[in-house]
Amino acid sequence: MQPRRRDLYVTAGLIFVGLGIAGGGGVLLYRTLRAADAVAASYGVRNGGIELTRNELDSAILRLAALPLPGADEEGALTFLDYAAADGAARRHDEAQWRRQLLATREAARRTLLLSPSRADVSLALAEVEYLLHAPRQAVEAPLELSFASAPRELWIVKRRIGLGLRLAPDASPRLEKHIESDIRILGEPFRSLDNYWVLARAALRAGPAAIALVRQILARGHPWPFQFFNQDLDRLSARKPAAAH
Repeated sequence: MQPRRRDLYVTAGLIFVGLGIAGGGGVLLYRTLRAADAVAASYGVRNGGIELTRNELDSAILRLAALPLPGADEEGALTFLDYAAADGAARRHDEAQWRRQLLATREAARRTLLLSPSRADVSLALAEVEYLLHAPRQAVEAPLELSFASAPRELWIVKRRIGLGLRLAPDASPRLEKHIESDIRILGEPFRSLDNYWVLARAALRAGPAAIALVRQILARGHPWPFQFFNQDLDRLSARKPAAAH
């Protein structure tokens, strides 16, 4: 091959690679700009800091669903936005839409975990959705155990995870039971926020008598204050109308 022709081929190849990189950068920039507000909103929804209207939820979901090559952040955002949309459908008593949104949440969560397996918040959401869809027990426990493995002591996740954990506790495997007991002990640690005991009491009341008995059994082994505050909170919640306990 003549030197000049070889140089031409090399130059053409470098241009092709450069255009590919630039194109990839353009896609990334487009994805970031288009998704930034929706991703930010999803964190607010996930953390309970904001509540979007139905139109706002639908708009954010559509923007994320239309993205080329979505990453873990975008798929995770879609998980919580779809989950919030399912909650909205439940409040409207729209069972068909509730189920569609739960199925969409499940798929978004699975895609997120393929990209980022350590997302404890998303694995917990997946476990909750599988539970709500009456999936086989293993389909519920597998992502729940992933949440325990990824964030064993992260308090904001523990405060949410305890609700599902106490519902599963009566029939939990020994390994899962140890994880649930660990969450109870974390929320029942003495000299921490009183809100933790309230969260624990509310979750136990929702889960039923077996959950209440389990929490009392665990707390009775430690400092007397958490046990006392838990029982006081439980009495206050029990005295309310059923809707007020939720």
